[in-house]
Order: sequence, then C-alpha cells, then structure tokens
Amino acid sequence: MDPCLVAEAAPASAPGAAARGERLAWRAWVPWVLVVLAAVIGLVASLNVWVKRQALSTDNWTQASGQLLENDKIRGALSVYLVDQVYQNVDVPKVLAQRLPPQTKPLAAPIAAGLQQVAIRAANELLARPRVQQAWKEANRRAHKQFLAVLDGKHKILQSTNGNVVLNLRPIVEKIAAQTGIGARLQQRLPPEAGQIVVMKGNQLSAVRKSVKVIRVLSYLLLFLVIALYAAAVWLARGRRRTVLLGVGISVLVVGLLVLVVRRFAGNYLVDALTSNPTDKGAVTASWAIGTQLLRNVGVNTVIYGIVIVFAAWFAGPARLARWSRRVLAPTMRDHPVVIYGAVALILFIILLAGPTDAQRIFPLLILFGFAFAGTEVLRRQTIREFPAAG
Repeated sequence: MDPCLVAEAAPASAPGAAARGERLAWRAWVPWVLVVLAAVIGLVASLNVWVKRQALSTDNWTQASGQLLENDKIRGALSVYLVDQVYQNVDVPKVLAQRLPPQTKPLAAPIAAGLQQVAIRAANELLARPRVQQAWKEANRRAHKQFLAVLDGKHKILQSTNGNVVLNLRPIVEKIAAQTGIGARLQQRLPPEAGQIVVMKGNQLSAVRKSVKVIRVLSYLLLFLVIALYAAAVWLARGRRRTVLLGVGISVLVVGLLVLVVRRFAGNYLVDALTSNPTDKGAVTASWAIGTQLLRNVGVNTVIYGIVIVFAAWFAGPARLARWSRRVLAPTMRDHPVVIYGAVALILFIILLAGPTDAQRIFPLLILFGFAFAGTEVLRRQTIREFPAAG
C-alpha cells in the first residue's frame, strides 16, 4: 500500500474518533448531575411527604393528638391552660363570695387563688382518664375534618365559629369547672368561646388552600421523579453502572441523615422561638417530637434504603469478599433462581417490618421492590457470566 495513502487516511479517521469521543463524553458527567439533582429533590420530597401525611391525614393527626395528651409535660401545660380559661372568663372570687356565708365573704379571693392550684392538679388527673383522652381525640378529629372540609371549599361549616377553624375543648373545660366544687353555676357563666383554641383564622385559609393543593400534587410526583432520575443515571452510566449505583446509595443515605438532622435542629430552633420558659420548653419539645414522628420515620426509612443500595453495589463489585460470595452463590443462581428471589423477598419483608411503616408507603415500596428484583436479575446474570458451570 502506498505510504502516502496511509498518511492521508490516518488524519481523516482521527477527527471521526475525536467527534465520537466528544459525543460520548457527556455520559461521564450527566449521570452524576442526575444523582445530585435527585438527592436535592429527594430532600424536598421527604419533607413534602411528611407534611401531607401529618397535616392532611385525619387518622394520623388524631393519633398524634392522642399521644400529646398521654405525655405528662404536655398534659400539665394543657391543665394550666384549661384552668386559666375558667379564671379568665369567670370572676371566680365573685362567684365564691355569693356562696359563702356573710362573715367569710372577704376570704373569697384567697380561696379562689388556692382553688386554682387545686383545680390544676384536678385537671391533670382528669386529663389522664381514658374517657377524657378519648374526648380530646374526638375534638381533634372534628377540628381536622372541619379543616379539610374548608380546604375542599365547604365554607358553610365555619358559620358557627366566625369563619375560623377551632379546636373545641369546652366540654373538657366544663368537666374541670365541675371539679373545682363550684359546678353548674360556674359552667353557666362561661362564654361560648371559652375553651376554643383557634387553629387557623379565616383570613389565612386562602393561602393555606393554595399550599395544600401544591402539596397534594407534589407528594407522589416528586417521589416518582426522584426514582426516575436515579434510574436514568444508572442507565446512562454504561460501563460504570456499579459506581453510579454506589453513588445513588450514598446520596439516598445522605438525604435520610439530612432529614433527621433537619428534624433535630428545626425542633431546637422552634422551641427557642416559641418560649423562653423552661417549664414550657419541655411541653413544646415533647409536642415537636410527637408531631414529627412521621418525619423521623421518613428519615429512618430513607437511611435503610440507602444502606441496602450501597450493599447491593458493593456485592456486585470487585472486592475479594464480594467475589467469593458470588462464587459460592453461583450454582444456586444458575440452577435454582427461585431460591435467590425468595431470599430477596424475605430480606425486603424484614426491612419492611424493621423500619417504621404506615399504610401510605405501599406504592413507593412496590416501586422500590420492583427495582430490587430487577437488580437481583442483573446480578444473577453477571454472576453466571463470571462463574460458568464446570465443563
């Protein structure tokens, strides 16, 4: 062959190879961009899921409210509030003076002051009773249903509360009034608004309604988007899929840890912002811990998923222990794949039981379990190629 022709052909092929390399170069960085983007969206999605499950689920709201009253610090703070409602809305010394003999009427004020402390202790004991706690839960359930009804456009339901969403604790206030020894006469003097806690004012509902619509739309959309971004990142990383899968696992693990960190430090900030009274701080801290249990569950579950993904990426890698494990499992993967899939199903079931669960996790779990079985099949084929049958 003519050397000149060879010399002319070589430069002609070089630009083609360079152009092809430039076309494929984006595969080196795009998967990692997708992983980072999915992690950021995943953090937002985790917080969004918590808000939806906690604030927009009547059952979860009622369950959390029941746990609030079971806490000693919260129950003590609520006892003080309920007794204060009696003393703020009724002139208790005057009511006592009407019942005392003439010679002891001057003692009405000291008796009322002493009776207030007795009433607080009696209220605390009353709130610890199962029937009263059930009444508290039902009051919270009614208030939450009222809140959701208003968000769905049923405004007439608030006509009796001046357009506000309220938590009506008047029945409990009346029971506490009966415990003070003054009884029905004091109850008759209580105004209608006594014991009603305004959860949300009418002028705030419009903004909340818009926010709730966004939360409801994004609750599953963001989660599916995160899963799609992670899947796209692994699919695009041809030749480096195990490395990218390891990055996916680490990013999921980091998101879960960030959720737990946000819960911790946001709670500390909220407690300091709401009160400087050491006595009240205990009640606020307990309230935040109970109200964010679902957020904690989201964080713990995400950490567990991240650990499982990291382990899967390691198991498919070149580490000596990983290769030895695949070699040992190769005959089973080749001849008895049902055993492998059964073991994976058992592991997923254990993870499901070990992690905090709730009914609303079923759809995300089905998707994640689907990816787990797909990854098992990929690993099985890789192992069969690495360790073929003898002969």
